[in-house]
Amino acid sequence: MKVFILIERRADYSRYKPILTKMKEDSFFEIYLVVTGICLLNLHGKDINYIENDGFTINAKIPMFVEGNPDNGAEMVRSMARVLEGVTNELEKSKPDLVLSGFDIGGNFAVTIAAAHMNIPVAHIQGGEVTGSIDESIRHAMSKFSHVHFPATEDAKKRLIRLGENPNDIYVTGCPSIDVLVNTPYLPKEELEAEFGVDFSKPFLLMIQHPVTTEAKSSFDQIKETINAIKNKGIQAIVLLPNNDAGHARIIEEIKSSGLKWLPSLSTVKFVNLYRNAWALIGNSSSGIHETPSLKIPAINIGNRQMGRERAANVIDVPNDQNQIELAIDKAIFDTEFRDFVSKIENPYGKGDSAKTIVNLLKTIDFNKVSIQKVFYEGN
Repeated sequence: MKVFILIERRADYSRYKPILTKMKEDSFFEIYLVVTGICLLNLHGKDINYIENDGFTINAKIPMFVEGNPDNGAEMVRSMARVLEGVTNELEKSKPDLVLSGFDIGGNFAVTIAAAHMNIPVAHIQGGEVTGSIDESIRHAMSKFSHVHFPATEDAKKRLIRLGENPNDIYVTGCPSIDVLVNTPYLPKEELEAEFGVDFSKPFLLMIQHPVTTEAKSSFDQIKETINAIKNKGIQAIVLLPNNDAGHARIIEEIKSSGLKWLPSLSTVKFVNLYRNAWALIGNSSSGIHETPSLKIPAINIGNRQMGRERAANVIDVPNDQNQIELAIDKAIFDTEFRDFVSKIENPYGKGDSAKTIVNLLKTIDFNKVSIQKVFYEGN
């Protein structure tokens, strides 16, 4: 089976990596891997280097973003237009048996639309979840263009059925990013402390905060509230630069001038090991929702970007307000009763076997019997 996969950001690579690894080890699969988006941009750490260093062959690169172009919603649309044309050409060239798409981002949206128009079966990872921002619309639209669904939870499956998807084409698999947390080799704490200049025996926050597309004009004010809260508490923190959704430019400027330690990106191994030693995650990344329960640490989720998403009880939801964020930091870091509670929670997004489940399904589903013609499912 020739499987077409497109990677745009650090976040989707973290989910695709365990799947790619298992497919690479199995002669049943031929991978056609395309890299685009911020993975090609120096400003965001040029993650294509990490993908190549992990041993994956990249079949094509599609420029999606133009550095220096406007930071707004219109440019996000133009970027999708660029990648849509590029993936259409690559699909025509590669003639895959299947497109494995995922999540709720522009590049994967584009390849899903293109494949559906070209009568290529699409299997979509993590449909049916509720999120804030424009991601909500993109994710559900991708589900309607897809033919087979690999949602992470039963709740997401039920939502897909309510969206009119046939339950016979829906398979609950968990979130594959948890596989990365479980299987990444451990690095010595002392090595990490020396490299990043932190002391893991003291409170340490990992911060990942992206712009909210529907609130792009407020992104600068929002990031200041978070940064000021961290600085006022005097807690060690490392900030990973955000993605390049509308509103990102001023966020990045503020992070770089904040005095906090920041990084454009990290290899998977170093990111996971830094994450394992964090006392809490802070920001608005889906990582806080999907992954922190497996690490048994609190997540301080700020604002509306993850609004409505299914979550474990380790997540502390707060508005973009410095005082409220500081109170959440106190609870996450210094409330020993809460931290003890968090150490015992289960992750609703799985236990780290998602990639194995997805790969096995790709081998066993008869895609010749999967209908390319979508029909709204209305039950029996």
